[in-house]
Amino acid sequence: MHDDTTRPKNGPSRDELLDHDYDGIQEYDNPLPRWWVMIFWASIVFAPIYILFYHFGPGLSEHQQYERSVQAFYERQAKALAALGEVTDETLLTVKANPAMLSRGGQIFRAKCSPCHGMFGEGNIGPNLTDDYWIHGAKPTDIYHTIFEGVPDKGMLTWKNQLPPARIMAVAAYVLTLHGTSPPNPKAPQGTLVEPAETPVAPGAETPRGETSPPRTGA
Repeated sequence: MHDDTTRPKNGPSRDELLDHDYDGIQEYDNPLPRWWVMIFWASIVFAPIYILFYHFGPGLSEHQQYERSVQAFYERQAKALAALGEVTDETLLTVKANPAMLSRGGQIFRAKCSPCHGMFGEGNIGPNLTDDYWIHGAKPTDIYHTIFEGVPDKGMLTWKNQLPPARIMAVAAYVLTLHGTSPPNPKAPQGTLVEPAETPVAPGAETPRGETSPPRTGA
């Protein structure tokens, strides 16, 4: 065996040839570069922090980030629609047809409206939002203005002071989707009966009774 070992004076050996061999092949005992070892240990420390933050903590996944950006985009669209003038039934039905806006409206409803109206709109302190009886009107604009102005004498907040119009539009559109559903423990009807045919439905959409509205023709 020959010795190719280089031993600097007063320092650690480098390129030290180990005493063992495999099939006549010998190896040097060279340590990995310090920067490589630091990156290796940093990745070990980083991995559990990443998993805890993004899978079990407040971090948003790529899907959630995308959904949030889509919601922000359609919220800007709703703001632009609201800026064009008075909110109309057609505007709200357009919002209703948008899944991202409905998702946002559902989030707001569950956070702010469910204590009074129930998680599924079944009614609690406030009225049932799923049946055919309405106190302040069943049209999309009626629902929007009820949320916007509130009903202070009945204890309902004036949400225009707490939510921008675009978010109120999203909530109103979400409330429209609750009509005709069958939640658990629904509250007894309150208000005036409004036949389903009187409730505006987007052209081509399915009505609460399972029928399809006719397409709109030119005026």
